[in-house]
Amino acid sequence: MKPTRLTDEVDERESVSSALGSAMLDDGGRITESHVESCSVAMLLLLCAPRMAMNMAWSAQWAALGPLLQILLPSWAVQLVQIVGPVTGLVVAPTVGVLSDNCTSGYGRRRPFLFGGAIASCLCWFLMMHTTDLGKALGDTPDRRHWTAFFTVFCYVWMDITVNIAQVPATLIIADFAGERQVLGSSIAQAYSITGSFVVSGYIMWFGAAHEHIKTFLSMLIVIMLVTTMAVCILVKEKPYVPERTPTKSEAMKEALFAVYTGLRHLPSTLAIYCGFFVLVQYGFTAYNSSKGQFFGLVVHAGNATDADQCGDRCSASQVAFNDGVRLAGGITDTLFNAVGMIYLATLPWLVHRFGVKRVLTTALVPQILFIGMAFCKAAPVVVAIVALSSITQSTIYALQMPVIIHVLGYGETNRLGLFAGAFNSANCFGQLLNFALASVLVTSSLGYTLPVLVGGLLTLVAFFICLLKWHIRLHTL
Repeated sequence: MKPTRLTDEVDERESVSSALGSAMLDDGGRITESHVESCSVAMLLLLCAPRMAMNMAWSAQWAALGPLLQILLPSWAVQLVQIVGPVTGLVVAPTVGVLSDNCTSGYGRRRPFLFGGAIASCLCWFLMMHTTDLGKALGDTPDRRHWTAFFTVFCYVWMDITVNIAQVPATLIIADFAGERQVLGSSIAQAYSITGSFVVSGYIMWFGAAHEHIKTFLSMLIVIMLVTTMAVCILVKEKPYVPERTPTKSEAMKEALFAVYTGLRHLPSTLAIYCGFFVLVQYGFTAYNSSKGQFFGLVVHAGNATDADQCGDRCSASQVAFNDGVRLAGGITDTLFNAVGMIYLATLPWLVHRFGVKRVLTTALVPQILFIGMAFCKAAPVVVAIVALSSITQSTIYALQMPVIIHVLGYGETNRLGLFAGAFNSANCFGQLLNFALASVLVTSSLGYTLPVLVGGLLTLVAFFICLLKWHIRLHTL
């Protein structure tokens, strides 16, 4: 006889509980400590603030460093450098998560990594501010900027590593303190992330391209990173972790180095299914987001990209159409995307409490499924509306990630939260890598930039049916 869904979920939690050792099952089948404390909303606002700086850092990488790399390097080299980001996240996030889980510092498990990652990132940006000056001092000329290119690439990779180091504990410390308010905490964190995107886009709107004012732009980034992260490091007090058995240094490093494999292999089925459709959804969005300028310029506006960046007053009608499409993609469309996400996140805790995680998440995938029709649409207002609505998909799948992990693993220091949260970050990076691998092939077809967006919508449709038919979870907690 086939067991009921609730029985499946309880059995799964019992197996996870057995692996964790010291946790207990409550009468609803949820793994929990004997008492779960939830911090205040004011504390959540403080804890979530570093997420603004983290998202600003990633936005800055695309807004400031991407164009700078394009100026200094050939296109193939730019692609090679940019693929370092997902590869770094694939490895660094779960490794830092495991090291953070097992950290016995007197300052707590998360704050030492948050402090170290934030300071290292700020040092990276300080060096990045002076790459041109260093290049000139070492002999660069306007025609040969090898040293400037070297320091820029070096800082790009450095930033990928250190921001990941800071981002992992910034996410985990919210889950540690949120208690029963996991959905609220994740929604606030996601709202901070969107605010970070607004700050970057607002700066570019008022002052122009970020790479043209690199010192001022990075100074702003350093200040916001230090203010938000140091406030958490100073004002938040973590309880030091005292393990029942202290592993040797070699055991700890081995566990950290194999974190990607361990995290994915031991994911409970509920989380493994979430991880699976998470990869599909992220591929779907990245397929659009990584080529949105080309999609709007070439497909929606039917423009011509050839020499469109340097034709000036002599641009043809098709070149003007392409440039207008690029501006539309990165201007009002991105702004509406962020605005819709911000408004939606204000309602997400209530929606989860009223309808449950499964219904909310399944329904939230629908806007991104509309990419299937959007791929062939030439009406710019319709395309802008669909992209803006896809913010609901992205906000939901990110904001509910940690609450679902906590729901399955339970609360407490022994739940190996960093390991499994790192596995989800690896899944996100895998989706990005998959897009890097396939996008360059798909755009060579007769459909051009229509095909990647179409494939993204189709994969989101597959994710929808997986979520609807195979994913079983009962979660209504705020």
